[in-house]
Amino acid sequence: MKNYFWACGVAAGVLVLLAGCRSASAPASVATPWSPPRAAQATEKTWQEIRARQPDFPKPQSLAELADLALQNNPATRKAWNDARVAAAQVAQARGYFLPTLTAAGNVSRARTDANPDTLSSDYLQYGPALQLNYLIINFGGGRSAAVEQALQTVYAANFTFNRTLQAVLLAVQNAYFGVVSAQAGLEAAQAQVQDAQTALEAAKLRQANGVGNELEVLQAQALADQALLGQASAEGALKTAQSALTQALGIPADAPVKVIAPTNDLPVAPDTQHLSQLIDEALQRRPDIAALRARLAASEAAITVAGAQQWPNLYATGRASRDYNERWSGQFQPDNDWSYAGGLSLQWTFFDGLQTINAKRAAQAQAESVRSQLQQAELAASAEVWNGHQTYATALKKFQFSGAALRSSQAAYDLALDSYKAGLKSILDLLGAESQLAQARSQHIAARQEAFTALANLAFVSGSLEKDNLDRPTGATPMEKGKL
Repeated sequence: MKNYFWACGVAAGVLVLLAGCRSASAPASVATPWSPPRAAQATEKTWQEIRARQPDFPKPQSLAELADLALQNNPATRKAWNDARVAAAQVAQARGYFLPTLTAAGNVSRARTDANPDTLSSDYLQYGPALQLNYLIINFGGGRSAAVEQALQTVYAANFTFNRTLQAVLLAVQNAYFGVVSAQAGLEAAQAQVQDAQTALEAAKLRQANGVGNELEVLQAQALADQALLGQASAEGALKTAQSALTQALGIPADAPVKVIAPTNDLPVAPDTQHLSQLIDEALQRRPDIAALRARLAASEAAITVAGAQQWPNLYATGRASRDYNERWSGQFQPDNDWSYAGGLSLQWTFFDGLQTINAKRAAQAQAESVRSQLQQAELAASAEVWNGHQTYATALKKFQFSGAALRSSQAAYDLALDSYKAGLKSILDLLGAESQLAQARSQHIAARQEAFTALANLAFVSGSLEKDNLDRPTGATPMEKGKL
């Protein structure tokens, strides 16, 4: 017995030591960084999975190819898809209310009676399996059907949310794509500015060498050339940043080498304002986020029926079958085995539950009204988004057209100023001014071009018509080209 207690004590001590092997403590002081233990420095498997999904880009990618990649890799689409799967499983769970429940059970018990020495002792052992059947035949309040309807509408809401997530990913890819395209154009413009500045500097040096210029002209041209190099460095950094934004939208690491195919300069014509009201109405029918809220409202209304059904009775059918093994020892073995069966109907009706059902129904009604208000707010916001998107796109088209005209005029003015300066008809200030104006016109045209493309993508998004199939067309060709605007 001593050895037994000694062994138990040793085992308890070992357990205490093992429990104390892993502990966590706060940082030593407010100014001392926390040194994580090895257990807290586990390898991040999620990042390894992201690295494993990094694709190889043998050639520049079109916008449609980038969209396909983003829909496969972006975590937002995967999350929305899994949310929809969860909701679908809940529908199957709700439909299970229409099926009976079958429960298997087993029991065993033993009893012993010790009588006085003049009589015999007896042992009694009972064991055996059993099956219990319960089936809700009638739910008079309709809660069972309403629960299925609530789950179905929840699935619809999750699926619509999934569709809207796809559109949001497509919008993010388009914006990032046009950001890269504009950054590339900005770098080309900066390089052209460096070339123009170098040309002006060489012209100033030539005039000085010929005795018709002076050192001040050379220094002024040199200063503008240095500023052009500064602008080129900024443009190179902006391109790297834009490429990082694109990889994030694609759901791949930021250091992935992605090259894109530039779109054409063609843009759809200015939208027709006469069809704007029709576009707003169609957007409210197409937009998945609005449809998701409508499904949520329907689910909330079904929840009212579910809550109110608790006030009504339920009719159950019950059944039970068991096999009982009874064994008794009282001087001799006495088995007594039998089968037992039972079945019946049960009507259950809760007359008073502390007003829980009434208050639950009131809460469901208030929740439905809250969702209804949220839907109204979203519909008003959607109409404003379509209106604003329409105006923004129309303005962006005008800015793109005017910036193109300004660029052509600035280029002609620079060419004339350069020739006039070389001929001695214009001063270096005239040339540098024309050069600066040309650089500004290039930047404005690039920005206006990006704004026009992104405004078109945003208009498709707010109107609910942004789809992957639209990206397979030439850039700018969307359903809104067909007279819907």
